[in-house]
Amino acid sequence: MVKDISIYIHFPYCRSRCPYCDFFRALKPKAFDERELAERYLADLDGFLPYLAGRDVKSVFFGGGTPSILSPSVVGQVLDGIAERLPVCSGAEISLEANPNTFEREKFLAFRKAGINRLSLGVQALNAADLKFLGRTHSLEEALQAMELGVAAFPKFSVDLIYARPHQRWEDWQKEIDLALSFGLKHISLYQLTIEDGTVFARKNITGLDEELAASLYEQTVFYLRSQGLERYEVSNFAASGSESVHNLVYWQGGDYIGLGDGAHGRFSAGGKIFATVDGRIAEELISAERAEELLLMGLRIKRGINAAAFKQACEADLFSFVNRAAMDMLVRQGLLAVDNEGIRLTDTGFLLLDEIVCRLVSDC
Repeated sequence: MVKDISIYIHFPYCRSRCPYCDFFRALKPKAFDERELAERYLADLDGFLPYLAGRDVKSVFFGGGTPSILSPSVVGQVLDGIAERLPVCSGAEISLEANPNTFEREKFLAFRKAGINRLSLGVQALNAADLKFLGRTHSLEEALQAMELGVAAFPKFSVDLIYARPHQRWEDWQKEIDLALSFGLKHISLYQLTIEDGTVFARKNITGLDEELAASLYEQTVFYLRSQGLERYEVSNFAASGSESVHNLVYWQGGDYIGLGDGAHGRFSAGGKIFATVDGRIAEELISAERAEELLLMGLRIKRGINAAAFKQACEADLFSFVNRAAMDMLVRQGLLAVDNEGIRLTDTGFLLLDEIVCRLVSDC
């Protein structure tokens, strides 16, 4: 069975560096050739075409960086180029990440006209003090204006928020969640603030929320959003039924995707082989065990967990033979893992120990 293909397009620049970010590549140059960048993306795609015969494009995702810096006409140029080379599924999800500091009403509407039907807005906080703390260059008013247009203009719209900020209390966090939900959001992504080596926060010795307090805040958030109709379908993502991110589910469920541009990664199978792509090129062939371990890590991130049949199709390994069976049985007895003939999945409690559980399932650690 030939799989659909998803395409990730990486834009490497940001307008400013956030002090918590460890993905930062470069500030946007004063001038860069957008058309040349678009041609690079399509040239990368051309290199993959011999492997993609008979495939339809399921989703496209412009990420970064801050791809909303791009002109809508260039985004349209890339999307047109993809459609000229590969069939695109009817209703394919076409996503773009944006920041409120790139918000211009006419520009956002032009993105929609160019073919973007899902916008993910990096708000990160919904109060002025924490926006300043997080180094965001947009104001609360700009965030709210961008959210208002995002909900109105795009069939699928999501916002990103960061929690577990120093000294954060549930009462304050709930107010931000309620403000976000007041726009009628059907999808929201929530990321825990972690202080990574090499970031500005690390150099300033900023510390995040205490680990136990952060876990408690996360649990409260999960149950509160569930009461508001948004279910956790992935450890950091919450959605009303039918509003999940199609593209991101491709990653978590072991689907095939390619990455275009510097900094882009991909995984796809062809001719009985599994390939890893880096910077718009095939980097290496993965052995079955390597892909199986990746799929275990990614698949346990989602509520539905890992389907054994899909796992075997993606990496040619038997799920129940690949995992540490003794560890799996123990995790079931501890109420952290659910197992049946179809596959394995985390319980609500298990989500709090995701990394430890994955470690135990793939080794004796």
